[in-house]
Amino acid sequence: MDLATPSDLLGRILERTGLRGQVYCRTVARAPWGLRFPPTNTATLHMVIAGTCHLWRGREVLALGPGDVVLLPRGEGHSVADSPRSPRLDLGDWLSTRGAGASSYDLGGSGVESRLLCGCFTFEDPGAHPVLKLLPGHVHLRGASEEARALLPTLSLLEREYERAERGVSVVVSRLLDILLIQVLRAWADAQPPGGAGWLGALGDPTLARALGCLHEAPGTDWSVSELARRVGTSRATLARRFSAEVGTTPLEYLTQLRMREAAHQLKQGQDGLAAIASRVGYTSEFAFNRAFRRVMGVPPGEYRRKVREA
Repeated sequence: MDLATPSDLLGRILERTGLRGQVYCRTVARAPWGLRFPPTNTATLHMVIAGTCHLWRGREVLALGPGDVVLLPRGEGHSVADSPRSPRLDLGDWLSTRGAGASSYDLGGSGVESRLLCGCFTFEDPGAHPVLKLLPGHVHLRGASEEARALLPTLSLLEREYERAERGVSVVVSRLLDILLIQVLRAWADAQPPGGAGWLGALGDPTLARALGCLHEAPGTDWSVSELARRVGTSRATLARRFSAEVGTTPLEYLTQLRMREAAHQLKQGQDGLAAIASRVGYTSEFAFNRAFRRVMGVPPGEYRRKVREA
């Protein structure tokens, strides 16, 4: 069995989720200014290239400075402005007044200038994978921190590509945003205490990374915790304890969730019947597959297929 390395596993899973990054806008904002971002089903990323501003998320306020990066993984409504007193325009209304094809947009008055890049990430199933579910409401990397400084080459290249708008810019910008997201996830995980980064932290543990690699490489295998422990060279009790502590669930429950995400992908992309899909993800009984799918995904597989194709 050719197991993925920890970094390969993260990249492969993000790719399988249909990750795609895009820039909302490159904004040259002069005080007073403000934008209101509505709730979405995407993850949102704000990058302060120069200047300062504030981000409001409910009652929480974040002061942002040069080089700061903020990821909102669950697409909550929020606003960004230079001051609490500044009026805030709805993002959609503001963008609709801008000229098509511009490399940057001016916003606000004639006061102190800030420059921001605002982007988003779409997924085929935003809430399904622990890559997003394990994260807090926001991930904030301060520009003065070592973690944020490591992002500077990507941020610089991203801004340059977006500003110059040369041939193929949409693809280049999308890929750079994908890279930036992975760098932000790495930086956040590295800063967490043991057990605090969940699934992402587990990828930094060689034993758990190998166990996760086994499960992702062959989710249809009839795995037991004992067999999984044997494959990765540890005891059953040790694997079960460390897996639960780091990942936040048992190996077999994680396997069930993984199988259901794989089944959901096949239901959305393919034409095979439920029995064939159930067999590929490790179920000999279609009834058992239906019951597990409904427990994890909230609806029976047939209804899930119908809904995603109608959307």
